[in-house]
Amino acid sequence: MEPISYLVYAIAFLLEYRTHKSKSEKVLLVYYLVAFVLIFYACILALDYANNNNWLYKIYYFLSALVFGYFFNSLLRKRSNKIIVTILFSAVAVNFFVSDFVITRSYFDSAGNALFFLCVVVASLLYFHELLSTMTEKNILLNFNLWLISGYIVYFLGGFFIILSYAYFTDKFNYDQRSILGDLWSVQNVLLFITSIITLSSHIWIAYRTKSR
Repeated sequence: MEPISYLVYAIAFLLEYRTHKSKSEKVLLVYYLVAFVLIFYACILALDYANNNNWLYKIYYFLSALVFGYFFNSLLRKRSNKIIVTILFSAVAVNFFVSDFVITRSYFDSAGNALFFLCVVVASLLYFHELLSTMTEKNILLNFNLWLISGYIVYFLGGFFIILSYAYFTDKFNYDQRSILGDLWSVQNVLLFITSIITLSSHIWIAYRTKSR
């Protein structure tokens, strides 16, 4: 479900880029295509428990920190918000680089991933604050970024608590109870899939409403 979600996001940004030709949308289009390839390959490797696919996720999360930092920096308008976003995602990217490529930890970096998810939530809230403080007569529901960021908040806020719960219960559960952790992680993938569908649907709906006016 995870690679399919990234493919759906890529389609949404392909359609959005064809409409507006925005550089940030092009960057996200390429990012989601790369994410699809990386995670799809990771899923193939996971079919054989002897294979290690952690290195693919390390590349994915480091790339995600860079791309989301760029995206929110280009999306936000206030200089103070840009500075906050730059500092947050730079710290996350440095943490991923050091922990994954310098120290090369073998275990799941729950703290680093939770921090990344939290940074996306903070950046999303900054965007909503700017959006609501500069309201115009234009229908806000026809704003693609409104739906995109709303989906990001749902997924990354939910994912933040899931990652923390995963890290907490990893040491609490015995071997027979570990399957519960897999179910917990699958909830995050369901949220990702739902938000990707919402994002694609929002573009189609906005395009329809715009043409019918």
